[in-house]
Amino acid sequence: MVKFRYQFCSYDWRSALVVVLVTTILFIGCSQKVGTPEASQTASLTGTIVEIDDHGNAVTDLEIAPFTERGWKLGDTLEATFATGQKIQIKFVENYGDVPVGDYLGRFSTSTKQFKLAINMGNISETLKLKNQSKVVLQKVESVLAD
Repeated sequence: MVKFRYQFCSYDWRSALVVVLVTTILFIGCSQKVGTPEASQTASLTGTIVEIDDHGNAVTDLEIAPFTERGWKLGDTLEATFATGQKIQIKFVENYGDVPVGDYLGRFSTSTKQFKLAINMGNISETLKLKNQSKVVLQKVESVLAD
């Protein structure tokens, strides 16, 4: 009877160890982040000004996919840094009229689907002396909520 009990206890101990190990491995595997949304939301995005249109807007080669991958959405404030070192804050909007006259904005062209930098009722290329083929780096400005 002792021998049987010893084997039975030995088997339970090994089973319990396997369960603990498997649970630990699953717990560690599930707790690791596959993709970190926090990092991708704050990641910068670099593009090139490919055209200055008839209204003085700076048309970039940026498309919507990198914006959505970073979690950027309409209404967000972005910082645009140009090759000249100039930095401005723009509002990411759908239409020019979504910001007051004279404010900087960024929007996607409905026809070309390219991201444009503009001034509502203004000429951003003249104001900032922007040129074709110059780089622009965009980064989301994190809002700080007051307590």
